[in-house]
Amino acid sequence: MSRAGAVMVGDGVTGSISGRPRTNVAPLLRALESDPRVLAVAVIASTLATYLRPEPVSLGWLFVGLVFCLRHWPGRTIVAALLLASVWTSIDMGQRLDSRWPVARSGDTVSLTGRVAGLVSNDAFRSRFVLARDSPPYRSRLSWYDPAYTLRPGDCVSAAIKLDTPHGSANPGTFDYEAWLWRERIDATGYVRQMGRCDRPAVGSMDRWRAAALDRLNTTLGDAPMRGIIAALALGARDDITDAQWDVLRATGTSHLVAISGLHIGLIAGWLFFAARWLALRLTPRVSALVVAAPVAFSGALVYALLAGFALPTQRALMMVAAGLAALLLMRRMAASRVLAIAAIAVVVWSPASVIAPGFWLSFGAVAWLIYLARFAAARRVIGFGVLQLGLVAGLAPVTAWFFGEASLVAPLVNAVLVPLAAFAVPVILIAVLLALVWPPLGAPLLVAVAAGLAHGWPVLAGIAAWPPASVAIAMPGMIALLLAVVGVVVAFVPRGLPGRWLAPIFLLPALLGWRPLFQEIPPGAYRMTVLDVGQGLAVALRTRHHTLLYDAGPAYRTGFDAGAAFVVPYLRHVGRSQIDRMIISHADIDHAGGAAAVERDLTVKQRIGAGGARPCRAGQHWHWDGVRFFVLYPAARDIGPETPRNTRSCVLLVDGPGGRTLLTGDIEAVTEALLVERDSGQLGADVLVVAHHGSGSSTSKDFLEAVSPAHALISAGWQNRWGFPAPAVVERLGHIGAEVSNTASAGAVEVRVPAVPDAIEIRRWRHVVPRVWHVP
Repeated sequence: MSRAGAVMVGDGVTGSISGRPRTNVAPLLRALESDPRVLAVAVIASTLATYLRPEPVSLGWLFVGLVFCLRHWPGRTIVAALLLASVWTSIDMGQRLDSRWPVARSGDTVSLTGRVAGLVSNDAFRSRFVLARDSPPYRSRLSWYDPAYTLRPGDCVSAAIKLDTPHGSANPGTFDYEAWLWRERIDATGYVRQMGRCDRPAVGSMDRWRAAALDRLNTTLGDAPMRGIIAALALGARDDITDAQWDVLRATGTSHLVAISGLHIGLIAGWLFFAARWLALRLTPRVSALVVAAPVAFSGALVYALLAGFALPTQRALMMVAAGLAALLLMRRMAASRVLAIAAIAVVVWSPASVIAPGFWLSFGAVAWLIYLARFAAARRVIGFGVLQLGLVAGLAPVTAWFFGEASLVAPLVNAVLVPLAAFAVPVILIAVLLALVWPPLGAPLLVAVAAGLAHGWPVLAGIAAWPPASVAIAMPGMIALLLAVVGVVVAFVPRGLPGRWLAPIFLLPALLGWRPLFQEIPPGAYRMTVLDVGQGLAVALRTRHHTLLYDAGPAYRTGFDAGAAFVVPYLRHVGRSQIDRMIISHADIDHAGGAAAVERDLTVKQRIGAGGARPCRAGQHWHWDGVRFFVLYPAARDIGPETPRNTRSCVLLVDGPGGRTLLTGDIEAVTEALLVERDSGQLGADVLVVAHHGSGSSTSKDFLEAVSPAHALISAGWQNRWGFPAPAVVERLGHIGAEVSNTASAGAVEVRVPAVPDAIEIRRWRHVVPRVWHVP
């Protein structure tokens, strides 16, 4: 036989017919499929991939794939993990969709009987609670306005409820309320029309203990400024933390300290473990101290998790603690990364929806990164601890910027001080709250002393937060920039002796410079306009190459909700615009002007005109930005007087670019439209029309539409609003002229991309761009 035709069989090496050796990957695959870290990556990746689809995966194809995994071939365990994770996630998704209140019945008033689950949130206007039942909808998040009495956890209620399909606004870069409802297994939302009690007695539960402890805490501390912080640390109740306190926590990178998670559960478990072990060594020397300490630590962590409401973050933390204690109890020397991987698999199997929660990635990412950085602290105690803190913040900064749009520069120093203090403060606070409940004469003074101690230290933290460079807004340009930034941070902290550290700045540059692919840049003469989904209101952000215009800022309500803070500011930061060159408030109605104060507070607004501005909005005003022209068409000074209705005062703006024209009309009505047609019919023509007054039947007249002749009509209206906007007659008139209608209520935010040259105008509807299974169809 010739040398070229020989087949060599050796240890992991086989020959080929050409005589060139090739590596046998079978041993490598067998090693990988027995590693829980690899399986964890497979399970998480498959679950996330399934959740990024607009609907569950067909189970038939998945089961066919599992049949092939029955054969003995290398890597089948990894493939089976991928397929099983997708199967389990799809089943869970299907169950959630089946229990959701149907869209066809959304808005119906129905009679429901159930029990109050969890703590009740009370403010000056309403009580908010979750109603739990044994049949769909299993969990409904309800509001009871002007309540006649106080609800308690476990109370049985029978009420007439206006029930809605879970729904929220959908905008780029903002909080996804529908995703949060999905993670919390909320099947319906609504409000109580008529409340009644049922005959069944209240059920005792840990939540009733939580409510009693919270009542005792509130009674003991009264209006103490640290009451909300203590309630959050002990009971997971964060409703009483003020907006100013949240601002301080975010600016200093310490928000995680008041969100009960791995740090807090781990602290309690750690203290109890070492205390139980110390006692066991002295009182029961014949029994292994680990056998005593591990169950005690887990039991204490479980009680704390239940006392904190057993929310998803506490469940994740408890599973991580359980995995670590199990490894100790089984006397197995297991790498910390393997323990973390097992905990991650358990969390995802327990609740597949965890993978769409920012907390999942932050908590597991933080622990994984700490394990990676641990060698620094082990090598050099003091310097190593500093590097550990710096590395932790640097490692989490890209993920934090992606989810929240900002990062704290002082977080390493602040956390280096506060995290060790929290190790002592959290147990003391928990003991104080429990003693105040079961033994008030001792617990109440201790609770007051704890509140006084926190109050003395808080001004220091607030002073650090007030320092301008403490926190910076970061607009992560996109997923590619995020992944490159993560790689860059990992490369920056590779062990000494390994090459490649010099590449770290290159990987970080796209995120640091706000780089976006060339096709996302706005060329001169082009503009992008986004009608944000703000519910029943209006907020339009328009961007040219170097300038930003905001037309209206959305609503604000007495309940405290503010569309300016919730949608406008996060969106503009998301697209890298922290300065508004001109803000136009069309008129003073709260659904258009309500969010303006929050926008001015959180962003730089160079000029405000219109309602509440230094200058009124008047016909004839015009300006030119980056090849795009802007003209105010209405109102002229003679058009308004003291008795002029607010809607009639609306500022009408025409945006004229080489690639297309857009007309924004505020809340003008048919009378004003007729006036515009009479005066400026030749100037009204536009490719895009932002329909007046949310599609009200009192606007968008036939003559006005014929004068404008838009190809695209955008309507900003609340989902299933009580006025029935847009009016069917308006939609019909728009259809008659051939306009393509987009409604934020069903489409989410609508972005209009007008090119720099005459060409097709692109319309992007956010719910279509990122379809998700939890979004209402």
